[in-house]
Amino acid sequence: MGIALFVLGLAGVAWGAMFLFNVRGAADKAAARRNAVRAVTAARTLNIGLTEPSRFGAWFFRLMGGIALLSSPVLALAGLVIATLE
Repeated sequence: MGIALFVLGLAGVAWGAMFLFNVRGAADKAAARRNAVRAVTAARTLNIGLTEPSRFGAWFFRLMGGIALLSSPVLALAGLVIATLE
């Protein structure tokens, strides 16, 4: 269990850094993907309110990446502690 938490913590650090620093346009692509999904949902449900772009732009994904980057080392450290105690 500890090793799995450690690996998830490392993956969270990588994911968070990717979105926080917008590596290869990850945050921009995620915002564009969100707007495309909203457009498809609007077409399916005939809800005209969904045709407007989302208020959450790339800044939202960068913020979530920062939160993940800051909290994931704690998860990795907890995984290491659990792995050493077992």
